[in-house]
Amino acid sequence: MKKDMKHKDKSEMVMDMNIEKDLYEWVQMDRPFKKRDREFWLTAIAILVLISIIFIYLKEFLLVVALFSALFLYYTLSTIEPNKIKYRITNRGIYWGDSRMEWGMLRRFWIKPSLDSEVINFETNLRFPRQVAIIINPEDREKIKNIIARRIPCLEESPQLTDKVTNWFGKKFPLESKKAS
Repeated sequence: MKKDMKHKDKSEMVMDMNIEKDLYEWVQMDRPFKKRDREFWLTAIAILVLISIIFIYLKEFLLVVALFSALFLYYTLSTIEPNKIKYRITNRGIYWGDSRMEWGMLRRFWIKPSLDSEVINFETNLRFPRQVAIIINPEDREKIKNIIARRIPCLEESPQLTDKVTNWFGKKFPLESKKAS
């Protein structure tokens, strides 16, 4: 009789592991967003025109078109507010919108500010996408970090050289002035 009870308890545990449980859930924008002011756009356009003059002199017309296209893309992304989507952390993985990533596909994570948002970046075991980023509410940062840190390692900052270089340039050459709060 005791053996039957132990066997039953183990089978119930297996059943529980097969049931997906939500550990945390929130609604947030689907990408980082920051509305830019006139000063930022005037500075960006002035820099782009100066760089374009140099490239036109070097007869790199397609590069000039590509630079203006990139500026236009950034302009549209910073004027159109993103949609809000539902994010979920479960015992099986992370869900955002219609996408999901299982814990076995995730290698490590780090949290960093991006524009006016807090972002959790996940490095994956896949060739593509190499990284996945989700937006979190700043007040939920520690709770979400603790839940995820039980499953994959947490880094203090991004291990990517491009992120380090971008942060350095952003601090040394800001395109807009810092406003006192």
